[in-house]
Amino acid sequence: MIPTRRLVLLVAAPLVLAVVAYFVRGLLVLVLAVDLVLLLIAAVDLVLNRGTVEAKRTVKRVQGVGRPFDVVVELSNPGRRDLHLEVEDDAPGEREGLPVPVVLPSGRRAEVTYSNRIDRRGEHSFGAVIVRFMSPLGLWQRQKHIPTEDSVRVYPDFAALRQYGLSAPTGDRRAPVRARRRPGGENEFERLRPYVPGDPYKHIDWKATARRRQFISREFGQESNQNIVFLLDAGRLMTGTSDGLTLFDRALNSALMMAHVALKHGDRVGMLVFDSEVRAWLPPASGSRSAHRLIRGTYDVFARDEEPDYAMAFRHLAQRVRSRSLVVLLTTVVDDVNAGLAEAVVSGLGRRHLPLVVWLRDQDVDALVRQPAEAPVDHYTRGAAAELLGWREAALSRLRRRGALVLDADPGDLTPKLLGRYLEIKARRLL
Repeated sequence: MIPTRRLVLLVAAPLVLAVVAYFVRGLLVLVLAVDLVLLLIAAVDLVLNRGTVEAKRTVKRVQGVGRPFDVVVELSNPGRRDLHLEVEDDAPGEREGLPVPVVLPSGRRAEVTYSNRIDRRGEHSFGAVIVRFMSPLGLWQRQKHIPTEDSVRVYPDFAALRQYGLSAPTGDRRAPVRARRRPGGENEFERLRPYVPGDPYKHIDWKATARRRQFISREFGQESNQNIVFLLDAGRLMTGTSDGLTLFDRALNSALMMAHVALKHGDRVGMLVFDSEVRAWLPPASGSRSAHRLIRGTYDVFARDEEPDYAMAFRHLAQRVRSRSLVVLLTTVVDDVNAGLAEAVVSGLGRRHLPLVVWLRDQDVDALVRQPAEAPVDHYTRGAAAELLGWREAALSRLRRRGALVLDADPGDLTPKLLGRYLEIKARRLL
């Protein structure tokens, strides 16, 4: 039971009489009588504060991270007394529109709708619906927790995936790179179209030209049905944050964006998430449903304080993917030991696959180096940051010499750069 503000003000009134009674002895009996009456009124109001409420919550099971969604709480009053309620909900994330007062007549139902937003992927559970009953005289509130078991799965933002997926098919034709053939084959045939001056004569389809009595050219597009596999580091260094998101979340979002675009191009996409063990393995597959398969398989995977085992991830991949693939390793390294392990994995991948190493930059280190000379930064700290950047460039150069494609990007710019590199690989027929 919770006393209301009205009860506090009501109890404060006899205090004034008590102060006056200190100087006027005849008022003492009156003060005691008033106290007794108020106590009796409060006790009766407390006893009469009864009622039963049933609650049911309705919410969609799948939501997008960071996007507001509505939650509906349905209340019903099976009792004989009209109820004055205050409704709250134990919901994950940030709530808007609660608490809210509700008048619930006897035998009737009412709905309370509020907005909720969850900024973290994964499965989140709702707690109890919290209802406060107002007593008939408004002196007490009785709080009751009504258990309701509900949960939502929070996935990465689908709208952003669709936006990139729809814009990519037009952007890939304008990639500013020179296309080249792969050894042993022609580009993949895409369609027939009317001849345009400047088309190579060897692309003229003479049979179609004879049928239509006008020159018809064969148009070739980028090769499809190729394998793309993401190796996503979920180790200790990927727990660092960039603008409110962990490096792992940045890498995962970018990988899902690129996967969505690759599936639009007809490629097969798979993903291996690892730290000291394999956290998720999704074999390469094609089709429109594969994007949702990747999202469902990784929505509740987070980076942990574990050292990544690159060799284990390489062995797992080598045993399950035999055909040549574009293997995208998304990681960040700050020491020679892990850099050496990553180089060994790249060397092993290069014998069969095309490795693309995506190395996330440390924005704090970059900021230290970019500080103006007069900034209040210790010279030793600035020197250590510059030395770390120099080591990083040397490590990336070694990866390039081993035949790997390298993408060195800030976490905030990772998605457009990764998509651009994928389109470049497709246009140059490197795979």
